[in-house]
Amino acid sequence: MSIADTLSDNLSRFEKYNNKELYHIGSSSMGFTVTGRLVSGVVGFIVIILMLMITFSSAANSIMVSELGGTKAFTADVVLTETTGPTLEGTLSNEGEFVEFGYIIDDVNWDYLSEFRISHIDVQVIWDANGGGGGGRQVTFDVSTENDTAGQSQNSGGGGGTIVITQAVNQLPETVTDTADSAEDFVQSYETPGEWMGGKFTYTSESIGALLTSESITYTISLTYYTWEFDNIREIVEV
Repeated sequence: MSIADTLSDNLSRFEKYNNKELYHIGSSSMGFTVTGRLVSGVVGFIVIILMLMITFSSAANSIMVSELGGTKAFTADVVLTETTGPTLEGTLSNEGEFVEFGYIIDDVNWDYLSEFRISHIDVQVIWDANGGGGGGRQVTFDVSTENDTAGQSQNSGGGGGTIVITQAVNQLPETVTDTADSAEDFVQSYETPGEWMGGKFTYTSESIGALLTSESITYTISLTYYTWEFDNIREIVEV
């Protein structure tokens, strides 16, 4: 007998077994009949469940939890440190005159891309009116980053004043919590490149007294940036 004939014969016997009535429970009209097909189905279902249990158990024992990502939860306090950056000062003598600084004129002193723990950057101008009829002058302070040339703009008037524009980089709350494989990875997960700052300060308009006497404004533009550090890093739970 060939393999095909043997297989066909076995399938025929299996089909006869499936259609065979093995047991009958209860009366002939209200009872329940157990056929070979029902028994085969139950046995097959049990075999599949056992195979799945063995497969999942083997997979769980062969894969380390650390390969799935962060395995521990850490928390830390955030401490900020203030650092002084570049400063420039000068005088603007005529209405419409301005001074540019930073990335706009490729001044590398305003490049902070290599600082990976900057919280925010403050760019400030302090200006004063000189000569002429006193106050009534107007100035405009524009500050932007190399990647955001729209930036921010503020106006000021009178006889002088201070304008501060803040550029957020990675401002963190007082306490941070996250998962990581180690304390070092926990810290590095918060690091991000800084910014390359720049801008323009403009003597927008003179006072009425400028029609009779000469006048000017002096300015000091400075940058201050704040870096974060993690203090009291502690592991709180394993996941």
